[in-house]
Amino acid sequence: MTDLDDVQTVDAVLRAYERFRAADAAMLVRVRTHTGLGENELAILRFLLSERASEHDVKPSEIARHLGVSSASTTALLDRLEKAGMVVRASNPGDRRSIFIEATADAEQAIASTYEVFEGRLADLMADMSAEERRDVIAFFSSLSDAADATAELTPTR
Repeated sequence: MTDLDDVQTVDAVLRAYERFRAADAAMLVRVRTHTGLGENELAILRFLLSERASEHDVKPSEIARHLGVSSASTTALLDRLEKAGMVVRASNPGDRRSIFIEATADAEQAIASTYEVFEGRLADLMADMSAEERRDVIAFFSSLSDAADATAELTPTR
């Protein structure tokens, strides 16, 4: 492979990545429009459903940490989601001073209906890949995540 081929390949990867980012952003806009939820509200529901799958009860403080927002902002977001019937607050049986936040069946349906098609297509793409190709993709996304995390750590906060 020549240096020109390397440069063209790197440029092609960067263009593909930029195209993916644009398509992903557009998909999230469509999901927010379809569900009527804001970005953080959607992030909360996805987080709750992910944690439910691992049988972990979620406290509001965990949501605040996950989103990187204040407890006051988290409370306002949860109030809106509760009013919309997307979450319920449940007493923590182990500590009566705290609560757990649970996604409702309506929330699960709203999220499932918007992501099922994409996740099905993603599963089809992965099924067509060899185990080695999937390992390469995993390594690439892991490195990409590490790069994003390292960049985020360098960003000054107010």
